[in-house]
Amino acid sequence: MSKSIRSDGRVEVFLPRASLSDDPNFFVGVNGESFLLPRGKSSFVPPAVAEEIQRAQRAQNLLDERVDALLRQTAKD
Repeated sequence: MSKSIRSDGRVEVFLPRASLSDDPNFFVGVNGESFLLPRGKSSFVPPAVAEEIQRAQRAQNLLDERVDALLRQTAKD
């Protein structure tokens, strides 16, 4: 996800576009700071924010995999 680092230490992140029914922005808060990042564009954020975005994406991927597995199991039964 991180592509480049600026001289102030901020790293570049890209958040893919969401579906039309989802919010076009992504909210993340770390250590008392809040960020509202546009989806479909690159943004420069502190490293801790980039790490939190990655953690959230990994958690969403795991959830999606588990839901898919449950749906496949339900379809078999």
